[in-house]
Amino acid sequence: MEPLVDELIKIGEQGAAAVLATVIEADGNGRVAPGDKCLIRDGKAESGTIRHEGLLSAILREAESCLKEEKSKLVPLEIPDAGGKIEVFFEVMAAPPQLVVVGAGHIAVPLVKFAKILDFHVAVLDDRMLFANRERFPDADQILVTDMAEALKGMAITPSTYIVLITRGHKYDEPCLREIMDSPAKYIGMIGSRRRIKACFQRFREEQKIAEEIIERVYAPIGLDINTETPEEIALSILAEIIKVRRGGKAQSLSGK
Repeated sequence: MEPLVDELIKIGEQGAAAVLATVIEADGNGRVAPGDKCLIRDGKAESGTIRHEGLLSAILREAESCLKEEKSKLVPLEIPDAGGKIEVFFEVMAAPPQLVVVGAGHIAVPLVKFAKILDFHVAVLDDRMLFANRERFPDADQILVTDMAEALKGMAITPSTYIVLITRGHKYDEPCLREIMDSPAKYIGMIGSRRRIKACFQRFREEQKIAEEIIERVYAPIGLDINTETPEEIALSILAEIIKVRRGGKAQSLSGK
């Protein structure tokens, strides 16, 4: 089991995403036994003691789903040539969530502060050094002063990435959105009025021929409807929507009112 232990240590040090699958119960013929394990990372079985190909394939499929949900769970699997019903526990080691704030204006300042309180790794992008600097964003993990769309194009985006487009105008939002719409990001939100967003999406449909299911991934107008007025309240509504998407909440008042 040493290679598996070594891999687990590396994952912890790197802050990477992985799933440890452990057979809990097996009604089999000896080919699969309780306690058998495998480690899944980047869609592949890295190490472990599970050798049955059919079971490994089923585990890889289920591990991908668990990572997207960021939830550990016990899953019954039916593998006929492995003896029938097998129960596998999928322990999710999620990568730290990354928030990419595109646009360093007045809403970005409280948004970064709130996100760091919630342990997000935060990157701020803007093409203006006057706005994107350490004085305005002392808590940010990364500040990039560059062309925002180009930066997004070259960025490593994963299912643990949440992207907020709050630039200073639609001529900046739209190029950025085009670069990330088909990415694996778990959340993409864009600020703007309903009228402007409707016009933007119509251009994407007609001029860019972007599929409807890709457009529907974008949360726009951004944030939850809590009747915001100040930059801090808007930032709070945006982060609340991100948490809703991350955790699968319904954003209803707990009192039911």
